Amino acid sequence: MKDLLSLLSSTLDDGAISNISQQISATPQQTRGAINAALPMLMGMMANNCQSKQGCESLANAINRDHAGGGMLQQAQAFLSQGNIGPGEKILGHILGGRMGTAETQLASQTGLQANQTHKLLGLLAPIVLGALGQQAQAQGGATPNNIQSLLQGSLGSLMQGQGGQIGGQILGSLLGGQGGQGSTSGGLAAAGGKLLGGLFKK
Repeated sequence: MKDLLSLLSSTLDDGAISNISQQISATPQQTRGAINAALPMLMGMMANNCQSKQGCESLANAINRDHAGGGMLQQAQAFLSQGNIGPGEKILGHILGGRMGTAETQLASQTGLQANQTHKLLGLLAPIVLGALGQQAQAQGGATPNNIQSLLQGSLGSLMQGQGGQIGGQILGSLLGGQGGQGSTSGGLAAAGGKLLGGLFKK
């Protein structure tokens, strides 16, 4: 059984990159770089939602409702070639909330894309990430809040490695550090890389 990162990597293969690059009107190289930055940001925001019981239950319910078992991954190439970002926009609305525009703009500025391109990229990636979480959670006994949080926590450290992960970590730190909250957790969120992750899962 593949781990979460291996599953995402095998799903987002050269064919998927080609499909996404056509949908967002970017080169495959630009697209891959943007994906490498977008994944830690998306999964970090999901992990942030899982800091509250209600947020984690909401994420688990969404996975059980629409992505149980990861069926989306079996249809990933067809989904990506269609370019339908409607389902992804709904997911992003829950994950990013009012920070969606900021996330898209910052990802664009860091990767050389335009905000309309990163908007579509994130809309295509979000269902893929939930599908991967659904498949992995099923292998661990189901998409329970604890399993989802464990999967996210276990993958983020590796995702932050490399240039793309560092960019994603910086964007994530900016998004979460701007919440205006007080205390040690908020301080950890404002940092990049390992410090950010330490704050993200600090109780």
